[in-house]
Amino acid sequence: MRCYAYQLPKEVYQELETQILQQLRDGDRDQLRHLLADHDLEIELLSGEWRLLFSALPDYYQFVDLKRRTCRMAVSPSELAEFVSFLRNERRQEKWQTMTFGLAELTDALPADVDLVGVVFMEESDDWLWAEPVSEIVAIRPEVFELVEPHLRDVMAAGDHSAAARLAEDHSESCVEFSPEQWEVLLRHTSERVPELLSVFARRMSTPTDYTSILEALAQVADPRFQPSLDAWLRVHSRVAQYALYFRDAGLERREFEGSGLLRLEQLSRSGSTQPQTVVPDRLAQPPVVRPAGFEPPSEIATDPNLPAMDADPRHRTSNKTVPMSPDEVKRAIERGASDDDDDDA
Repeated sequence: MRCYAYQLPKEVYQELETQILQQLRDGDRDQLRHLLADHDLEIELLSGEWRLLFSALPDYYQFVDLKRRTCRMAVSPSELAEFVSFLRNERRQEKWQTMTFGLAELTDALPADVDLVGVVFMEESDDWLWAEPVSEIVAIRPEVFELVEPHLRDVMAAGDHSAAARLAEDHSESCVEFSPEQWEVLLRHTSERVPELLSVFARRMSTPTDYTSILEALAQVADPRFQPSLDAWLRVHSRVAQYALYFRDAGLERREFEGSGLLRLEQLSRSGSTQPQTVVPDRLAQPPVVRPAGFEPPSEIATDPNLPAMDADPRHRTSNKTVPMSPDEVKRAIERGASDDDDDDA
């Protein structure tokens, strides 16, 4: 979960301050975002950046709820000078240098020693949760892990596997990605060859002090026929630093996703909760018509016995119904047609 910093002009912040502070704790994100519509600066902070900032400034008005994925803080214009002084502190900048991205931009953008603006921090939307999770081994440099470790453990303790993976990836140096089949093969080979590594997978995180032994264990299951990415990473990148590792299991995040009520249709079909659709045949057979006993359908051509013959004056007819021709009438009609053709030829 990342965070956005919004800079508001002083007059705008002071006019909306009461509503902003009310919305920070219990308000809906969309409502709070509507209050911040008149911002003149918007900067994104990565998952670890805002956590470092919030934890270092507990006296500012803030609200954090890991289970609700909420992180909010307000810096009023009267507090701005002190806030900017903290951001520009050289010792702070040197200590956080390995994790500073959006914070560096925010530090340069905010005016110093004035009270011209207010700043409001608010979590990003949940759109990032719709990305398909993948199983990975995430490598984090030791100096970065020193800063992010307590926050990573807090997120893991809260049971938010998706947020933990996002935090680890935001500040990682490299990752090894596995397809679902490769991850299953990795777990099977691990249980067969180095079962002690399974406990590390279950903890999902290892420190730099354990890196050497874990590296040796991973080398025993990095068969290039099944794990080409892991084999390449071990040969090329693994010796760059004494990494901390985060083991991301996509299955945990999928179960968390389904538990939120957002179920996948393909998962439902495999579970048998849905029925296969009946295939409609190309031709539909007409079912037999059921008629009552003794019923006789009427003739396709209804006749009227009172009608005059075909050669009678049509004006004398009492009905528009068609009368079938007798054999003699048919013969005379043919003869008349033949005589008309002879006259035309003449």
